[in-house]
Amino acid sequence: MYRQDTIVACATAPGRGAIAIVRLSGPDCAEIAASMFRTRSGGLLEPWRLTYGRVIDPRNGESLDEALAVYCPAPRTYTGEDVLEFQCHGAPVIVEQILSSAVAQGARAAEPGEFSRRAVINGKMDLLQAEAIADLVNARVAGGARAAWDQLQGALSRRLEGLRHGLLGVLADVEANVDFSDEELPEEDPGGRIEAIEAVQQEIGCLLGSFAASRRVRDGIRVVFTGLPNAGKSSLINRLLGFGRMIVSDEPGTTRDVVEECVDLRGMAFVLTDTAGLRNSQSNAEAQAVSRARATLKDADVVVMVVDSSEPHHAAAEPPVAEREALMVVFNKSDLPSALTPAAVEGATRQARRVLWASAGTGEGCEAVGEALREIGSAIADAAPAGISRIRHHEALSRVMESLSAARRLAADEAAPELVALELRQALRELESLTEPLDNEQVLDRIFSEFCIGK
Repeated sequence: MYRQDTIVACATAPGRGAIAIVRLSGPDCAEIAASMFRTRSGGLLEPWRLTYGRVIDPRNGESLDEALAVYCPAPRTYTGEDVLEFQCHGAPVIVEQILSSAVAQGARAAEPGEFSRRAVINGKMDLLQAEAIADLVNARVAGGARAAWDQLQGALSRRLEGLRHGLLGVLADVEANVDFSDEELPEEDPGGRIEAIEAVQQEIGCLLGSFAASRRVRDGIRVVFTGLPNAGKSSLINRLLGFGRMIVSDEPGTTRDVVEECVDLRGMAFVLTDTAGLRNSQSNAEAQAVSRARATLKDADVVVMVVDSSEPHHAAAEPPVAEREALMVVFNKSDLPSALTPAAVEGATRQARRVLWASAGTGEGCEAVGEALREIGSAIADAAPAGISRIRHHEALSRVMESLSAARRLAADEAAPELVALELRQALRELESLTEPLDNEQVLDRIFSEFCIGK
């Protein structure tokens, strides 16, 4: 439940730093500013002006820190309420003292995402934009940040508003024939209604189809490295990462679990997954690791089969996923004499989309592997237009589709217009739930619990 009190939190990351920002929002900001901040002139803070002075503890008059402060009165603020910020030194003890003093003056410690939650409730942004803020804060690569920024600027909200406008038109037409059935109205056009519903369904279908691609842009395209033991999978991943994340050893079967690491390849996120070498083993632990490796292949967007070109038996290994479009074969250890015949190479690459030669030991060819991954990743991400990327969005739009399918069926069967209108209204409610604050506090709690405190 929305409480019209004043909240306070540190808006910068925890830990030591040069600067920390303590943010307050609520009706008591001006009063707290007057009690806690002393300007050089001794006067009050001038709205919208960053002012140098001292933060004090009104309980004892003790100076806590030199700081800059700014007071921003409602409604032209992030939350739509009065906002006060102190920019102080980043020592945790100073931040804690300022927070404690603010609480003593009547503020309450903010909950995760409570500033953004108030912004939504006060109409400063919609739910989609608020979620985009969380995605922007948590973005690991430039591609995910760009997608979050577009959503924050309202790209997805405007798209859904267009769908909402289309549905309202259909609903108005249906309800006119219900409310004014005794009056002279243009002859009903069930075919036109069906076409209008189908047009909205088609657009929502595109959004639902974009779900997987959008999540890849946000979370990273999953790349699984596979092959026989000692092919150099871990070494190749370390080269792409630029540091030694994966354990490398001459002993076969070193990798006993699935290990993942995210990397940014020119603005596109990839989750590189190292797996156990595929072979039959008497070791129970290694056998389980191989089983996990095979299971991981099923969820991969791209499979990279690494082949040791210095060992003739490596090329005999069958591609791990038959006829997979995103299969790349990398012949590793190209700095050593090749033991592969042309026939062996042809057999190992029969189903490959890309074939490269590289040396994880010297680094030769590894940049080309990264570039090939990015090209394949771009094709995967571009297969569907970016749109929704959260499960909440997918579930709500799926429910919209169910109601529209029911409305279309009823319209085609020339059922009572009241029944068609009922389904259309339900579809509108589900569509509006994506952007508008909901009455269900549990849903709002779940959305904003993902946020950091202070945002």
